Amino acid sequence: MGKSVFLWLSISSLVVLSVLTVSLWYLVSPRISQLSPVLALGLKICLALFLLVITGGLLLIILSSITEKDFLFPHNEKQITLKMLFPINLFLGHLLGISKDKVRESFIQVNNSLVKATRKRIRNDRILILLSQCLQNYDCPNRVTVDYKNCRKCGKCILGQIIELGEKKGSFISIATGGTLARKVIVDTKPTAIVAVACERDLTSGIQDVYPIPVYGVLNQRPHGPCVNTQVDLEKLEKALEFILDGRD
Repeated sequence: MGKSVFLWLSISSLVVLSVLTVSLWYLVSPRISQLSPVLALGLKICLALFLLVITGGLLLIILSSITEKDFLFPHNEKQITLKMLFPINLFLGHLLGISKDKVRESFIQVNNSLVKATRKRIRNDRILILLSQCLQNYDCPNRVTVDYKNCRKCGKCILGQIIELGEKKGSFISIATGGTLARKVIVDTKPTAIVAVACERDLTSGIQDVYPIPVYGVLNQRPHGPCVNTQVDLEKLEKALEFILDGRD
């Protein structure tokens, strides 16, 4: 389904948001006009500017995502647009029979394309590889969330290979149990870019929470179900690191 799911849902969400905004205006404008014509005019201008920012932001996101060329302004229009439209996307996806994880996965692909589009803006001097704890073997006695170097690289899970890859690339590595710890790690390490491995839900929330730090998301694989002995495609992870470090796709 790819990026098109999120982009088409975003266009549909913009239409819904526009209809709701115009409907709200027609409902409240008569009373506000009676109170103060100036206030009514000011509110009308604010609503128009609001829709203009969201529409313009979405247009630039679509262009940048499809072409992977930088059409985004170095401001917050992208974040404002995504924050406003994302909840509506999930709702419309539900109505159309598209699961939340499919919408989130499509969002992650759009996000990665936007990271590629803005590659010239990315500083690559402090790269953080942020991993979910569920990549570690469930029965392993060594707590890697305290220090990833506690990993014995025994081969029972993929974590040892990821750590070797990160060390070879000279990147910071952290393994988090959840969003709170992940945010603390980001505050402590102050990365200029992040390559994150997690599920659809955690990646989606994390990408939005740490903005404007660019995050390249790599979805984990769950052959044993969610949160237990998950896997990741090492080739995809290495390509993500190479892109962040030297711009190679």
